[in-house]
Amino acid sequence: MRTVSFEHNLAPGVSARVRFTKERGRILSFVVQVECLIEGTWCPIVRYDTAHGFAHRDVLKPDGAQEKQTIPAGDFNAALTYAQRDIQAHWQFYVERYKGWLK
Repeated sequence: MRTVSFEHNLAPGVSARVRFTKERGRILSFVVQVECLIEGTWCPIVRYDTAHGFAHRDVLKPDGAQEKQTIPAGDFNAALTYAQRDIQAHWQFYVERYKGWLK
């Protein structure tokens, strides 16, 4: 079993943190989280993970509320790929939505 962790800077003040555990090419668990630097504090704004035994997206709101959404993936390998592709394609939307909730 091997755990891999890395951070990917998407833009100044916006980062994606990725951590996954795999064994023999099979993903056992993962977390992909987008964080945004707001007034000197890193705030998580969207997170994909396998907590609770299934792959899902948590939309995180400034008031601490979380909205759990299932994602279309057959297994954790596909779910991790989906999460990373979604973050690459939509991180700007997630950041702007979160900032809009702050107003």
